[in-house]
Amino acid sequence: MFPNRPKRHPHNPKLRLYYDNWFRGLPVQQREQGPQIENYLETTLRVLQHTTFQQNRTLAFRLDPRFPQAMPVGPIHANNACLNRFFYALRGEFDAAGTKYHTEIRYLWAREQDTSPKPHYHLMLLLNYDAFCSLGTFSRSPDGSYSYDNLYHRCVRAWNWAIGWTHYDMHGRVHVAKDKLTRQPYVYCLHRDDTATFAQVFNAASYLCKAYTKPIAQGIRCLDGSRR
Repeated sequence: MFPNRPKRHPHNPKLRLYYDNWFRGLPVQQREQGPQIENYLETTLRVLQHTTFQQNRTLAFRLDPRFPQAMPVGPIHANNACLNRFFYALRGEFDAAGTKYHTEIRYLWAREQDTSPKPHYHLMLLLNYDAFCSLGTFSRSPDGSYSYDNLYHRCVRAWNWAIGWTHYDMHGRVHVAKDKLTRQPYVYCLHRDDTATFAQVFNAASYLCKAYTKPIAQGIRCLDGSRR
């Protein structure tokens, strides 16, 4: 599958390449296009372990925020500042929601770019299940926008604000990722001591760690995770 098996990434020797299907006893989504990056798997494990230590139940889900095809290539695509704006806007959405229980915004994100002139992102969000227990409907509001109070609409509005796009043209801009085999969305209720679901969440998040399509040569961070 990987005939040469180099140990380091050719564009950044600090990044170690990982070829096994298991990482510290947890399943990894290895792909035919190439290996995972071990540093990223370590970050993923750290964030998930810290999250389950901090809260008893976690709503874990995968989102893929995308730039509109009609958006011209510009400074917004040259760095990851739009993610900072997304998390800032999402914090505002959560504060406005007025839920009984507070949630930190814990996350993993990956920047990818293959043949497109613009990058795209993959996210794993990890929220307090007592504050948000589901994403709600993915359908648009009657006026074509995303104005409902459910979690998915709040995520779409946060990405809308982060990229400065019209709120009536956000359909398909925030994709809920699905398992290719089961066709079920990557959405989990993760209990602190549930090792089986922890393994499922890690497996879903390991997709973010693949070396393939990571624009390492651009000198821009391609994966990061929360520390709180």
